[in-house]
Order: sequence, then C-alpha cells, then structure tokens
Amino acid sequence: MSRLISTGKGMALICGTFVLITGTVPVFADQAAWVSRSEAVSALEILAKYERIRHYCAPCGDKEATEEAIESIGLFKAKDGSFWEIRVNGKGVDLAYVYFEKKKGKWINTALEAKIDVSDVPKELSAALPATAH
Repeated sequence: MSRLISTGKGMALICGTFVLITGTVPVFADQAAWVSRSEAVSALEILAKYERIRHYCAPCGDKEATEEAIESIGLFKAKDGSFWEIRVNGKGVDLAYVYFEKKKGKWINTALEAKIDVSDVPKELSAALPATAH
C-alpha cells in the first residue's frame, strides 16, 4: 500500500480520483439557487400563494424532508448581479429542492413547476416521505 502512494502514478491516480469525486458533488448543490429574473418571478408567483414549503434534496441522499413556514418571501439580485434568487425567511433557497403543497398531501417541486431546468429531483414528494419541522 505505501508503495502505491509513494509512486508518482499511484499518487496521480489517487489525486485524480479525489478531484473527480469532489468535482461532481457541487453539480447537485446549486441547481436553481440563482436563476434568471423571469424564472425567479415565476417561482415567486407560485410560492407566494402558500404558507409553508418543504426542503428535500434527493441527489444529496436526504432521508426526510424538512418543513418550513413561510413568514417572508422575496425576489433579490444574487451576489454576482447577473442572476436572481428567492429568499424565504431571509435565506436564499435552491428552488430545485423546494416543494409546495398544491393539494392536501401533494408536494410539488417548485423549479419544475416554474419550468426551470433541473435534474435528478422528483416532481412530487412521496406521501410516505417523513417530514420534520425546520
């Protein structure tokens, strides 16, 4: 084992694998945290009708959703000035992982409903998925 680590090829393989693995994780992290103004407006129009949301990140391996009451919601320019974000209770949210209750017990993905291109997220949360208060 120490021989593998001490060789240039072995170290390059280990480093390359590490970069590959860690480089793919952020792909899931911020899919729709910053979006175009029109996308943000669409999402805001959807969420403004509801009193609570659920946060759930399937690509992150979440085992349960967390529910949050909407006390305040707004549209803000993102730090870079080119994109926009939705803030719920003063904190920016990634719309790919935010769900709203369209009908009793039917939680719908906000980004997909607002026609924002995201991947690896369910359109609707399973009724069997547990939720805890945020």
